[in-house]
Amino acid sequence: MSDSTPPANVPRPQLLLVDGAPAWRPSRGRALVRYAPTGCAATAVLCMSGEFDFGTVGCLHEALDSVRSSRTERMVLDLAGVEFADAALVHELTTAHHLPGRLILVGPLARPVRHVLDLTRTRDLFHIELDQTLAA
Repeated sequence: MSDSTPPANVPRPQLLLVDGAPAWRPSRGRALVRYAPTGCAATAVLCMSGEFDFGTVGCLHEALDSVRSSRTERMVLDLAGVEFADAALVHELTTAHHLPGRLILVGPLARPVRHVLDLTRTRDLFHIELDQTLAA
């Protein structure tokens, strides 16, 4: 449902099950996006871990497209496990921010994530919760 599509030269992410829940990972690289069921159709939670750059951010794109529905009022992205991020992740987060519903980022955010948000001057664009209680 997002208006950006991954470039054709980036391999399509793999869909798998982790602890019985859907998860997406790139065919190459260290990134994982896992769906965390909340029991509430209005809230979707995605837990992210690993390294997100041009070659791996497609798994987040796929996950967002897969879990977002017309009933989704709140999209929670748990970034506590993200060890590295570049402008490709910022682009995907910015795109998600402009879609219907509220986007909430949950931390704590690793230094590389804080750095890229500060470098791109986008940190203030997002609602960031530093406590992981929203993702539980």
